[in-house]
Amino acid sequence: MTTAILLGATGEVGGAILQELLASPAYSTVYVLGRSSINRLPHHPKMITIVTNLEDPQVDPAILKQADVFFAIGTGVRADFERVDYGYAVAFARLCQGKIKSFNLVSANGANPNTSYTYLRVKGQLEEELRKMDLGQVRFYRPSMLIAPKRANLQLGEAIWIKIFQIISPFLLGPLSSWKGIRPQAVASAMVSNAICANPKTIYRYKDMVK
Repeated sequence: MTTAILLGATGEVGGAILQELLASPAYSTVYVLGRSSINRLPHHPKMITIVTNLEDPQVDPAILKQADVFFAIGTGVRADFERVDYGYAVAFARLCQGKIKSFNLVSANGANPNTSYTYLRVKGQLEEELRKMDLGQVRFYRPSMLIAPKRANLQLGEAIWIKIFQIISPFLLGPLSSWKGIRPQAVASAMVSNAICANPKTIYRYKDMVK
């Protein structure tokens, strides 16, 4: 059995990943890293929480050995976006180099280091940086709009966009299909199942996550 390490367990996708990991017999131990808020997660005999500074994370290197890492941290605060989405991921990935089996990242559809759109540019730069590291098999999951209408602290604008994507997604076909809205549970299920079967593919879009 394998060890899993999860960062972002209190978010929508991260919470769904956690449930997948805890339910899977493939993982004997699930380490959940993050701020003190992770201590409010329901107890599970397979789960071990480790509170750490995400800007300068510190963990016992032994837990990294041949682990599958799942990174699902993100922020909706524009001023903190690059520091959190890019900085936290790179900081933890540096600890993992040469030790882990895989690094599985929630990225974004359209991620491109050369675009002028900040969100997608930073996501693309993050993918580019992780590719340079020795992280075993890297996998980038690129969802479009996450269909999570019951998410806590959902902003009005986000709620409107979710409604829009629920309506238009069936009509996004062919090259546009990767922009369909997707539920967090579908992303999480794909991430965990591909890690378990050691899928060698690097980039996963909508059609890859809903098979």
